[in-house]
Amino acid sequence: MGVLTRAAKKRRLREEEEGEEEERLDEDHISRLPNDVLGEIISLLPTKEGGRTQVLSSRWRHLWRIAPVNLDFHGGGGGGGAAISGVLSSHHGPIRRFAVHTIYGEHKDPAAVVDGWLRSPALDNLQELEFRLGIWHWDPPPPPSPLPASARRFSSTLRVACFGGCCLFPDEGDRDAAAGGELHLPVLKQLTLVHATVSERSLQALLAGCLVLDSLLLLDSNGGPRVQIVSPSLRSIGVRSNWSEDRLRQLVIEDAPCLERFVFFRGNEMDISVISAPRLDVLGLLSDKFPRISLGTGTCFQGSSIVSLTTVLCSVKVLAIPRVELYLGVAINLMKCFPNLEKLYIKTGYSGKKNVWYRKYQDLIRTLDMRLKKIVLTAYRGNKSHIKFVKFFVLNARVLESMTIELEDGDIDSAWIETQYRMLQIEERASRGVQFDFVYRNRLIEIESRSNLRDEREKVHDLSTTDPFERFPY
Repeated sequence: MGVLTRAAKKRRLREEEEGEEEERLDEDHISRLPNDVLGEIISLLPTKEGGRTQVLSSRWRHLWRIAPVNLDFHGGGGGGGAAISGVLSSHHGPIRRFAVHTIYGEHKDPAAVVDGWLRSPALDNLQELEFRLGIWHWDPPPPPSPLPASARRFSSTLRVACFGGCCLFPDEGDRDAAAGGELHLPVLKQLTLVHATVSERSLQALLAGCLVLDSLLLLDSNGGPRVQIVSPSLRSIGVRSNWSEDRLRQLVIEDAPCLERFVFFRGNEMDISVISAPRLDVLGLLSDKFPRISLGTGTCFQGSSIVSLTTVLCSVKVLAIPRVELYLGVAINLMKCFPNLEKLYIKTGYSGKKNVWYRKYQDLIRTLDMRLKKIVLTAYRGNKSHIKFVKFFVLNARVLESMTIELEDGDIDSAWIETQYRMLQIEERASRGVQFDFVYRNRLIEIESRSNLRDEREKVHDLSTTDPFERFPY
């Protein structure tokens, strides 16, 4: 038998490897799927995991470079910046999402760095864009960087956007900064502004250019004390105010005919006016002091307390009130204001007031038509005040379907639960089909969710559920 040539050895080795690869494919049904299906699988993976699919087999090796992907980078400094540039230069498939969460202090001009990335041909037809510029650990922080000019090239394709730490859309007086012109995003559905500097006029111009915008989230925005919102398409708005001197102090919903959800997060020491929102269905979070809310022409809240009540809002069905003292008068006034309220979420941090409700409200009970179907009460202590508060609903909510009482961590046994059932007079409940549950609140989840951007975004942007407080801590 003759000696094999070097070329023949290589050919035999390649054939053996291909044979082994075919055997693996026979056992690996996923790898036998069409390229477009495998590409969709890769597109659903986080950036690093998507890149690692190249080592699975030769079948996957080329898919990463051509598959549609979502690029999420949690850091843009040092090696992270080099990694981003490397991926953008090597990937030949469509990139649907590009997210850079932070540009660290080693970049003297973070906007210029992001601007360079956004000019990459790999990002043509981008659908989701997120970046947060800033040098958070500098004190005092430098002035906000301008919006990267290249962001405007995605106006015809961008559907989800999150702009953070930059100066958005300066007024006409700032000629140099406004050289890029107004930003028009005619197909944008979700917009988040985080630590952004934006004036009232600029925000109005931006919303005017977002023709089909569904949801808007304003977190710690600066640039002017007042914002007025007019939008024929917005269905959901979320807002949180910081404590800076040029913070947002007044938010006016002038005309929002499709608005269904209005969520405000803690720190909202501001005035909110809802002049016209006839479809408003979800309202919260009303704390014990802030914000101050005016609804319609006369009804006004200071936190969870009603200052004046001249009109009722029949559209509101979901209401969330955290950090409030359990005072029955507050709850009754809210139900008078929202006569069709179906879901009530309450979180207390207080021992409560006396709540001697029977004599005070016995005439009202005969006329009050409570539509409540669900009540969730958090931080229940089981003292006299809390018992009387809950017992009011037990004995008078005729269509109540579920009441969940969440307990703080403590040594509570079945005997304590049985005592609570007796003192709450569960056997005499007005709604015979109601489900009562005593549960422990997951403190770890609550702590992790505080000021959590993902949680806030889901509450505002996830419109697949009609109740944003059902799945997330409030």
